[in-house]
Amino acid sequence: MSSPAGSPQQAAPALRRASWPGSQMRVSDAERTAIADRLAKHFSDGRLDESEFSERLDRAMRATTMADLTGLLSDLPDSEPALPQPPAGGRRHQRKMLKIQVERERLRLKHERRQQRKATHRQRTRSLGWLVLLAAGVVLAIIVANALRHSIGAWLVLGLIAFIWLRRGHSGYRGS
Repeated sequence: MSSPAGSPQQAAPALRRASWPGSQMRVSDAERTAIADRLAKHFSDGRLDESEFSERLDRAMRATTMADLTGLLSDLPDSEPALPQPPAGGRRHQRKMLKIQVERERLRLKHERRQQRKATHRQRTRSLGWLVLLAAGVVLAIIVANALRHSIGAWLVLGLIAFIWLRRGHSGYRGS
């Protein structure tokens, strides 16, 4: 025997849903999709058969208010919150949570900027190091050239090397 339309068993969940703050809030496509994704996960895990999954998915996609989504996941394990929970403290709590989210985002951006500055600093330091090395090479070349120009001993050594090299080159022709 079926119970009459206005029976206490059917009225109790409706009263409980109606008394829940935010139960008459409209749901977004993203919230419907989140519920559908969770139902699909439970279906793929084998917790729902195909007919249950189809029925619950159809209810989730037709839901217009938060109250319409209640009960879809109530008998399934909770891996994440089934529905967006109504704010505990109303607008004040929402503002506080938004401030926390904004602060986290600000800190994340600050960290990213710091990492970017460090990378830029390392690159500049490397470039500066090569520039210092190049300048040291030029100064060393100038010092060596100046020493050779003003040093008679260096010129004598270079002359001796040239003489030996030339003698050696011509001696190969005499020996044949």
